[in-house]
Amino acid sequence: MLMDKRNRENRCLYTSPAGLCPGTSPLHPKEHYLPAGLGNFEGDVRLRDFICYDCQKRFAQLEEVFLRNSTEAFFRKILGVQGRKNNNPKNIFVEPTLGLPPLTVKAMHPSLQQEFLWEMNSDTEAYLMHQLLFRKPDGTFVHVPIRSGLIEKKLEEQSPTWREWQLVACIAGEKDEEELQNVVGDALKQMPDSPLDVAESQQIEGQMNAMISLPYIRAIAKIAFHYVLAMFQFSGFEDEFDDLKRFIYHGAGEPLAKIVDDVILPEVEPDHVRLKQWSHILTAEFNQDGFFARMLFFAGPRLKPFTWRVRLGANPSRILPQRSIGWRYTYSDEPSTSGYVGKAAELQQGPMIFAKL
Repeated sequence: MLMDKRNRENRCLYTSPAGLCPGTSPLHPKEHYLPAGLGNFEGDVRLRDFICYDCQKRFAQLEEVFLRNSTEAFFRKILGVQGRKNNNPKNIFVEPTLGLPPLTVKAMHPSLQQEFLWEMNSDTEAYLMHQLLFRKPDGTFVHVPIRSGLIEKKLEEQSPTWREWQLVACIAGEKDEEELQNVVGDALKQMPDSPLDVAESQQIEGQMNAMISLPYIRAIAKIAFHYVLAMFQFSGFEDEFDDLKRFIYHGAGEPLAKIVDDVILPEVEPDHVRLKQWSHILTAEFNQDGFFARMLFFAGPRLKPFTWRVRLGANPSRILPQRSIGWRYTYSDEPSTSGYVGKAAELQQGPMIFAKL
């Protein structure tokens, strides 16, 4: 069952302050404050008529970065989290997102003792990506994922002098053989043969790198703000939210979201304690110091993720000096036929569970 909260102002939330949405597009009837790509959670809240279709399209680009070019994208992939089924599948380890470079997972080849690009198939399986590995004259290495039809273009994007580099390794499929011969054929002939096979039971240790981009931070801020609108009795048109809305809409002003060491739940502290099920945890509170949200995404059995804190503005309440709310969104261990990936539930702890500002 899903609950709704409806906007009573009959205009897009981002028509104020001035200079944001012109308010000419119809209102969108249903919005997920958690991106739909994270799945539907039973008991969650939907926002109705809060933003217009034009703003929905604008913010969809921010969510695209959040879902496909971030640590959250990595965990969506390895845990098999599905969102809207009609979305075009995308290889987050090869294809860029809105001009941002793809995620990279680098690990040493167990027998060659050389770092390569890997693609995660699940939380326990990885395989070597199709790639070109070059050694530059200064001794540093460059990894270039192979994208069919774009090999030379991607090399030129790396550097106009890439032809001066030494080709150390090439991992590719038959469909790219002709293109590779046209682009790096001479270098392929000079490249020594090396066995690249990896045993199925071989364990490797790698590192995933994702860019913390401005669109990603804006997506984080938007999730926090719309979560607050769903859970608190504020309209979103309060003046205290103006700076936040400018940042979400335009990226204007200083970033209002940052990574902190705050404690949200004792279950994810200390380091040796972990949640038993993969979850997202969203909290928000206001007091004399201001209005803040804190969020953890993909906290689980083998991970304590970093905490995002978003400054929403000053306390907009004219009655309450302080209040706090927290929700946990837990993924089910088994697939469901109901269309839900798990359940949303309000945390029953009091305000002291949240870290001091």
